[in-house]
Amino acid sequence: MLLNPDLLLAYLAVATLLALSPGPDTMLVLASSASGGSRNGIAATLGISSGGVVHASAAALGISALIAASPVAFEVLRLGGALYLAWIGAQALYRLWRGLRDEAGLTDAGPVSVAAAYRRGFITNVFNPKVAIFYVAFLPQFADVSLGHVPVQIFLLGSIHNLIGTLWLIGLALASGRMVQVLARSTRARAWLDGTAGAVYLLLAARIVFLERRAA
Repeated sequence: MLLNPDLLLAYLAVATLLALSPGPDTMLVLASSASGGSRNGIAATLGISSGGVVHASAAALGISALIAASPVAFEVLRLGGALYLAWIGAQALYRLWRGLRDEAGLTDAGPVSVAAAYRRGFITNVFNPKVAIFYVAFLPQFADVSLGHVPVQIFLLGSIHNLIGTLWLIGLALASGRMVQVLARSTRARAWLDGTAGAVYLLLAARIVFLERRAA
């Protein structure tokens, strides 16, 4: 047996509550669904999930512990993720501004591709050092040393948390995507939805820069 059943039950309860708590991943999926429908929301979710696999692997291998111990590595990841979010947010707002100043009206720039939505989810998750540090502090508490194979246990626990979060975010993407489906048929409405998503990306970037600094 790789995981302690008693610890696993406690972990499932805590991991579910954490996965359902609103956070940057939730905002990213909602923004992706708003700008490209359920498909983009699901693609962003899969990107986030792929990033979660990277973090679970890094925690199992001890890489996350090195990041947690290195202020420089923490800041590089944190600011890199913020800059990426700010860039895609600024692009979305620029497309809206360009359309508003067009005398012929808003032009249809086309929805963001599924591949781009996936890439956004993956990069923003991988570049979030808070996730790495969270796994380092949280997962070992539910690993049973007496069973051995602690790195494998940590990876499995991280994967379980990731799976719960993925299922929740997919449901959120489907629900939010249906809500904007009617509006998205209009070029003007889709442009405003894309602009709203861009504002969300900028807010996420600002949150990372100003609110998610390493605790002193």
